[in-house]
Amino acid sequence: MRLCQVRQAFIELPDEQRAALHLVAIEGLAYADAAAALGIPVGTLMSRIARARAALRAIDDSNLEASTGTRKGHHLRVVGGWDEPSR
Repeated sequence: MRLCQVRQAFIELPDEQRAALHLVAIEGLAYADAAAALGIPVGTLMSRIARARAALRAIDDSNLEASTGTRKGHHLRVVGGWDEPSR
């Protein structure tokens, strides 16, 4: 059932976002190769992928909220910045 929900959410993405995410996440192309295949700049590809992933997360969060009646907590963490302790 979960796979069907993810598949449907992926299908409902706008064509541009779905194509970008498909080339990178499913076909395994590097960003530069996927951008070249679509005839767009790498930055545009990255933006489309980010929007697609955010849309899929939003759908996932709303499904979780609907099934459990609770909201998923989001916690942000900075990694790799100048303030990260050295190891």
